[in-house]
Amino acid sequence: MERTHLVDRRSTTARPTPLARAAVRDIIPVAVSIAPLALVIGATAARAGVPVVADMTAAATVFAGAAHLAGLTLLIAGAGALTALGTAVLINARLLLYSASIEPRFRGQPRWFRWLGPALLIDQTYLLVQAREDLDDPTRFRHYWLLAGGLLLGCWVTAAGLGSVLGPVLPPGSPLDAAAVVVMAGMLAPRLNARRPAAVALTALVVSVVAAPLPGGVALLGGIIAGVLVGALLDRGSR
Repeated sequence: MERTHLVDRRSTTARPTPLARAAVRDIIPVAVSIAPLALVIGATAARAGVPVVADMTAAATVFAGAAHLAGLTLLIAGAGALTALGTAVLINARLLLYSASIEPRFRGQPRWFRWLGPALLIDQTYLLVQAREDLDDPTRFRHYWLLAGGLLLGCWVTAAGLGSVLGPVLPPGSPLDAAAVVVMAGMLAPRLNARRPAAVALTALVVSVVAAPLPGGVALLGGIIAGVLVGALLDRGSR
């Protein structure tokens, strides 16, 4: 009887906790939404001759899709390293605001978590924890942050690797080329609601196509900036 009771306890503790199930449930739609951008990054890197392993390693260490794709595209277009780095830093500047907002949640955490945890801070993980009201306990926050962020990172790297494998097979001018600008503009546009994504994506696509003959990745940056401006104007007009 005692042995059976022990087995039952072990089987119960092996089941996912409600917090773990919540993290997985929250991450699934987010992973689906960012997969197209990861595929674009992988395909772009493959066409530039970047090995699959190197591309997946870069996706894991950078873990910032818009900045990663912008820097990669500029380097491929012949821009200097400083230009590509400066563009990536500019795009990721919003993370400073996220860091300031979420800093109280990192107080009282183990030192290792305060050093490693911020690596998982992106738009999606920030919005996920801000939307939950059951993470006031430091331990619960730490477990949710690591599980949700780790799962999202794994999905991101896997999708980038898949894009890297498929990239050489796709013909030039495939829909992924246009998807890069559209997806990035949609991510950067401020607080998009149900009616804004189409306007933002269309603006980014039109500008990028018109500016395609320009050198140095100007088409990509122009499409992103135009899409973000349209999103900002629509956001201001709805207030």
